[in-house]
Amino acid sequence: MDIEVLGKTMWIHGIRGTVRGLNQWTQTTTQTTSGSAVHTGGGHYVINAPQVNTNTTRHQTFWVVAPSGREHQVSGNYPLRDGHEVSVVWGGLKGASASGHFICQNLTTGNGWKSTAGLPSTISLNGMRKLTLQYVLLIIICLTIGGISGSVDHSSKLSAYATAGFNLLIVAGFFHLLVLIRRNRQTALATIERAVRDNPAFTQSLSA
Repeated sequence: MDIEVLGKTMWIHGIRGTVRGLNQWTQTTTQTTSGSAVHTGGGHYVINAPQVNTNTTRHQTFWVVAPSGREHQVSGNYPLRDGHEVSVVWGGLKGASASGHFICQNLTTGNGWKSTAGLPSTISLNGMRKLTLQYVLLIIICLTIGGISGSVDHSSKLSAYATAGFNLLIVAGFFHLLVLIRRNRQTALATIERAVRDNPAFTQSLSA
């Protein structure tokens, strides 16, 4: 079905069925840094030994098979086993391919998970252009004040304040963007959940 999320049309689809072909594996990557020797004078050296950093990533894929025989493969580290009954909802922007999975529920154990990673970037970054323009305008004002005051000797303090304001705006803009992205993602997931919950026909179609 099609729904509107933050002013953009998205399609969502899903499946409800039994977990089959659960496959789990890990991938390990190793990075080694070279050692070094620093001469501190007087024939003394400080030796830095090579360092080895290991990172292990867990992967999991499984198939969801509906009663009708329809199948869908899912990638995600959800705690489940072969034979468990699950429902999965995915989607994307209208006219585009699926961007990822949004909701996974293990109906056997009663656990459920939501993922913002599957949301399209245009949803996550909704409003970023307006936010950027606002901060660019403020930065231009700070630079203008700094440039004018910097040309006048007795206004050096004002110039310093303008420079500090410029640096503060850069940091504030970055954190404001993070808050915007988080709010957009929370709103989008809540909208998707509500659309699924309030549409019995869509819920029934998951098993078809």
